[in-house]
Amino acid sequence: MNHKAIGIRLGAIVAALLAVPVVVGAQSEDEQQGQGEVREITPPRLNLRRQDVDLDNGHVAYSISRVAVRATIEIRGMQRDLVYSQEIALDNVRAGSRIEVTWPVPSDPVALIEVTTYDEDSASVTFKIWPFRVEIPHVDVVFETNKWEIRDTEKEKLDEAWVKIEQAFRDYGDWIEAGLYIAGFTDTVGQPGDNQTLAEHRAEAIAQYFVAKAGDLEFPIHVRGYGEHCLAQETGDSVDCEANRRAAYVLAVDPPAMCASEGSGGWRRLR
Repeated sequence: MNHKAIGIRLGAIVAALLAVPVVVGAQSEDEQQGQGEVREITPPRLNLRRQDVDLDNGHVAYSISRVAVRATIEIRGMQRDLVYSQEIALDNVRAGSRIEVTWPVPSDPVALIEVTTYDEDSASVTFKIWPFRVEIPHVDVVFETNKWEIRDTEKEKLDEAWVKIEQAFRDYGDWIEAGLYIAGFTDTVGQPGDNQTLAEHRAEAIAQYFVAKAGDLEFPIHVRGYGEHCLAQETGDSVDCEANRRAAYVLAVDPPAMCASEGSGGWRRLR
């Protein structure tokens, strides 16, 4: 698939997107001293904090509840291709002690970083980091002043964007469980509280339009309004700026941080 043909731009990695830890090797059998007894080995517990993941510098720190013997790391690109793989000897790191894993930062966008850690019984626990992010380029809908209804004259813009969104889900959806995140922004004209409400309603109006078009494509859709926070073009107060009246359509596994000062929370799921 030629992604340039549909105009999809791969966004920069801006935050660690952590899935719920996935446990592998949950059970092993150990015959003790020839007695034929079977001992069930439960997987070690994982302690991983979002703030201990540094994608920019290729580093993650965490701990497990058992002595850590070794770890493996695999990094996959946007087409599921394996771009990096390494086994790391941990030299029996004590239970609960800090484990640090590093990797060379790939020059191309990364979809998945998967780290598996093994204890003395070869039981293991795996966590996945999803930097996967695809930003859909589009022409922004023009709304009437202080309104959020989508006029008939603007629907063609959303139809064109939907073709790119649909293609992106078909390209990646067979192995990545991503959602569509729609963010709304305003300029600085008006009161900040009013602009916040306006941005939220406009993002929801766009999202509802896409919900109606989704058909057999089953994926979550989330919205968030940023109001006059995170301006595309910095201005003073009460400045009419078209560049700041915009929306963003992003495919991601976990909630994306659209603005460093705002974090990745605050998204509301519509479906």
